[in-house]
Amino acid sequence: MIVLATCAAWPAVSASDEPFAEALRARGFDVRPAPWNGDFDPFVRPAAVVVRSTWDFHEAPDAYVAWLGRLDPSRTFNAPELIRWNLAKTHVLALARRGAPVPRSLAADAQPGAIATALDTLGLPEGVIKPLFGASGFGVERVTRGDEAAALDRATAQKPTDRVLVQEFLPGIAAGELAGVFFDGVFSHGLRRVPAPGEFRINSQYGGRMEATELPAAVVEQMRRVLALLPEPALYARIDGVMHEGRFVVMEVEVNEPGLGMDLAPAAGQRFAAALLARLH
Repeated sequence: MIVLATCAAWPAVSASDEPFAEALRARGFDVRPAPWNGDFDPFVRPAAVVVRSTWDFHEAPDAYVAWLGRLDPSRTFNAPELIRWNLAKTHVLALARRGAPVPRSLAADAQPGAIATALDTLGLPEGVIKPLFGASGFGVERVTRGDEAAALDRATAQKPTDRVLVQEFLPGIAAGELAGVFFDGVFSHGLRRVPAPGEFRINSQYGGRMEATELPAAVVEQMRRVLALLPEPALYARIDGVMHEGRFVVMEVEVNEPGLGMDLAPAAGQRFAAALLARLH
């Protein structure tokens, strides 16, 4: 049996992951979804656990980390240690230290004065604040100098946070984020994540959409170089970024629960299944 980890809020296999599940079933595997924040029994003895749509993890990050710690790392993909590294938005700072092109960014206490200091340090008249542990765009807000308190109030209206990532705002986001999906280091397909008009957050709750797109070979190569900077090889990864001043700039690397758009890319589910089974054997 192969278990696809989901969540209590969305317990079924996602539309994006269904081609992957079907490819595994066609190979004779019993594939079942199981919420990470439900009964732990499904995760005890399967052939593999693939962490997929655990999209509500940010509501209970400590419990999620504890759940990851209970999984068998030899049968869990991506590896729990790699997922833990990816959970905090500060992973972009680690990537920058290793040479990845990222927006100017600093972690700061979730206090107006600390955010103002971060903007000054970065030389930014405006920016974006993001909770260190977040998903689906929750708590992500634009901030301008002098308006830090109001921006922070908006960011914490749904959920308090102690720390935020203060980041340069890149206007290129209006044209959409480019995303490259890789299975075991091999490029599979390209996606464009497009915000709604007048919005900079791309998540579906803000009206964003995802579509298949062809990525230039040079951009794919830049994404591959970023992927090589991760602490360990990822079975699956999505590299997100925007074009800024003629180069690809990384906004985020997703190796926890990214939507992989396999329903938009023919044979992507087959490629993912083949990569998983190669790892298992």
